[in-house]
Amino acid sequence: MAVRKTTQPKDTAARKSTRKRPPVLPSRHFSAVVGSALIGVALLWFAWLIAHQLNPSIPSLTFPLPANSANTPADPLAAAGITLSSPAQGQEPLLTRQQAVLLVNEMEPQIASRASGVDASYTLFSYKGSSPAVANSHGVPVWLVHYTNVSEPHPDTAADPHTSSSHHDFYVFLDANSGRELLAIWL
Repeated sequence: MAVRKTTQPKDTAARKSTRKRPPVLPSRHFSAVVGSALIGVALLWFAWLIAHQLNPSIPSLTFPLPANSANTPADPLAAAGITLSSPAQGQEPLLTRQQAVLLVNEMEPQIASRASGVDASYTLFSYKGSSPAVANSHGVPVWLVHYTNVSEPHPDTAADPHTSSSHHDFYVFLDANSGRELLAIWL
């Protein structure tokens, strides 16, 4: 069996080497730069995730997102079925703001001692909740006592050494005329 060698004529080889490449479009350069930048950002984000996992004291990064995202409601009280409105002019509560705060502090002493701040506002309260224990209410004059950054008791680190204490807000709705607690909610 004979081996056949094929060779290209010299003029064919010369033609291939003189063939011009198509020019590189500017959009290809732009795509390469943008793609490289996105890969770099992804690598930095991944490195930050690993570093944050190993050392939770590294500050968290937050990105500005639209306030009315589909996943996060703009108002946590509205998400819980609570609507607040302004009282009519001249509609005054029987309890003063100071009395309302003192009553709630007596009702919830542990919350009051662990909160970083407290605020009270006179408002009209409407609630359409799913809880059978709390009746639906509409337009009830209340004092809304809001405890901010209430720290939870120190977690048991024996079970999970990476746990950290967290902070929540606590809302108490106090009837502005009788001083009766209508609703208390953690958010």
